[in-house]
Amino acid sequence: MIKTLRYTFMAMLMLVCSTAFAGVITLNATDFKGSETATVTQDGITLTIEKGTSPAGAGNLYNGEQFRIYKGNILTVSSTVGNITQIVFTCTANNTTKWGPGCFAAQDGYSYEGKVGTWAGNAAEVKFTAESNQVRATTIEVTVGGEVGPTKKSAGLKFSESTVDYELGTTFTAPTFTKATTAAVKFVSDNEEVATVNAEGVIAVTGKEGKAVITATSEENKEYNAGKTTCTVYAYRMNVYKKATAVEAGKQYLIVAQRDNKTYYAAPVKYNAEKPYGYLNSFSVDGIVDELKIKSSYNDAFTFEAVAGGYAIKDANGYYLYMDGSHASFQLGNEAKAWTVEPAENGTFTITNNGQFIQYGNGTFTTFGAWTEAQKNAVKPMLFVFDEAAGINGVQTTIKPQSNVRYNIAGQRVGADYKGIVIVNGKKYLQK
Repeated sequence: MIKTLRYTFMAMLMLVCSTAFAGVITLNATDFKGSETATVTQDGITLTIEKGTSPAGAGNLYNGEQFRIYKGNILTVSSTVGNITQIVFTCTANNTTKWGPGCFAAQDGYSYEGKVGTWAGNAAEVKFTAESNQVRATTIEVTVGGEVGPTKKSAGLKFSESTVDYELGTTFTAPTFTKATTAAVKFVSDNEEVATVNAEGVIAVTGKEGKAVITATSEENKEYNAGKTTCTVYAYRMNVYKKATAVEAGKQYLIVAQRDNKTYYAAPVKYNAEKPYGYLNSFSVDGIVDELKIKSSYNDAFTFEAVAGGYAIKDANGYYLYMDGSHASFQLGNEAKAWTVEPAENGTFTITNNGQFIQYGNGTFTTFGAWTEAQKNAVKPMLFVFDEAAGINGVQTTIKPQSNVRYNIAGQRVGADYKGIVIVNGKKYLQK
């Protein structure tokens, strides 16, 4: 009989429950503030958090709302009531940011999408390592139903890198693929317009911007468990923004401030229907610069649209900024509202809506807001316009050579019997 144990807010990792339950168990972290342990056993399932390589120690509850597994921590899930066939994590952030399930590494069978990480297989024990950053989970679900007995060997499917950030126009170095299983391995790309993969697991990029998830899978056999692993390729270009002296309708701009020998640029407010407002958080580079290069995968530009009375400011998510006259934080809406934009000789702009003008600072704060008067230690913003002419000068999709390994001119690994032009150790040969 399959038993499903659900642990909400991961609090079950921190508290030994004295009452046994069957089926679904739901625990609220708000009920378990205070002293915690890093091990708990429930209905034959034991979960343990070990310090591992983390200098911060073992993870713990944070304000009774979520569970933190620090970078380097090891989470072990084990069962005495049958082999585990599935473990599902629901996290507080998605896999493109820290604290998401993508930070986890585990034995074969682990993958993630959005805020959910899933392991599937058949084992009495599974170990997860918070590899690249913290994992902040709200829910873990463990399904038991596998036959109790000796655990089969891990399929050992692994790409040398779980994510690859590739800048268009530079040399692409393909991650290597290894396996332990004797079963056949199948490879597939979910977006072949961005990256492809051949039958041996060699990834090649096409030169197009975007994201591709490469998945490798193998079937279970007598000796090895089924296996699954992924490698995500993010192909991007660098968007160039240059300091502007005037505003042109329809153009995209970064809202920029320069202070403390740094150049800061604003990021759009993350929209929340219940709280559609916020200050503009900032990123920074060292020095006072007249040009910024930003990854195209991070759209921090604001479009200035011509409207009666000035310009509407629309963020990259399609929401318009305006001021309500009562708060210094920006309001977000679907209606275009006019800002007046007045350039100054020093390169800054007075950008005003409803009597409030944009400023960076107010004391030591590193965000953009808008006030009716000049704030302490605040500076007015500059505008850096997107340079549409600054494109890439060509795309190289070559693969870093490996000793005596053959590739075709498309960068795909080929066998010794391949006919045509091959690349071996960086040199081209005609193989007949």
